[in-house]
Amino acid sequence: MRVHSSHNSLRDTLLGQYWELKLNSQIYADFFSELNEFQIKTISSEIACMINEISHQVIVDESSLCFPEIGLNINFDEMGSCILKMKSTDTSRLHLVFTSKKRDEQMQIEFAFNEETSLETLSKHLLKTQDYIPTAAQLRTKRRAICPKCKERRDKTRANISSNHFYHIISFACFLDQEIWITYDKEMISFTKSFPPNKESYTDGVISLANPDCVIALDIAEVFNTIAHESCFEGEASTVVNCYNSHGERLFNLIQQNTELYDMCSIVEKNEDCHYCLLYTSPSPRDS
Repeated sequence: MRVHSSHNSLRDTLLGQYWELKLNSQIYADFFSELNEFQIKTISSEIACMINEISHQVIVDESSLCFPEIGLNINFDEMGSCILKMKSTDTSRLHLVFTSKKRDEQMQIEFAFNEETSLETLSKHLLKTQDYIPTAAQLRTKRRAICPKCKERRDKTRANISSNHFYHIISFACFLDQEIWITYDKEMISFTKSFPPNKESYTDGVISLANPDCVIALDIAEVFNTIAHESCFEGEASTVVNCYNSHGERLFNLIQQNTELYDMCSIVEKNEDCHYCLLYTSPSPRDS
């Protein structure tokens, strides 16, 4: 299905509609290369990132789309849907929304409506229009159940962020006054970004880092365990801190190019009980 429309009729067609588009990395490589500017927002249950992008360099690698200048990769094999929509409150901007198959990751690309050439590119790959957002494009917001002990620990961090040991790790990294790198590697989205050593703390256990073109928010109430090790990062002796949720799944890594952070982590981790959710570690009655 293809839409042949003038600028105004395109606006009328999009308003109140959700365009479901084909999933193909080359389509979106062409689309992004034609945009003058756009804003990217990535969302999962533990991390959110906002990136302002004016670069046009996009690389297609089989089923992946790579933005090398901003350290971002999108794996189309893990993508479940792509929707184009226009907010009724702001008809000057459009949103392209990628959602993972598991609906636990989402990427939203916002761009100006006057990007007519790019819209024409997308309209060639329209599958169907809908009056409502399909389930496959809705991010799951309900978290998995956790044991009472984990819930108590999470609530404690939300009430007092300094009660979480990772808060002291990232605070010490800021004190060392060196660049902080955050790497995030999920099934659909992965990225690596560097930030100045300045953090902002918020209520509910959230910490943010910012550089001139990117802001990242980390929900450290979901960080239950950390494992630090020394490594070589970009040719420098570095500390890598792997951060895990209560189910033992890695959320993200913090990297800093020194070994002082590792020494501090060793002290923190020695005094911190390694804790995993009892719902996922207790023996099942079937095991006996």
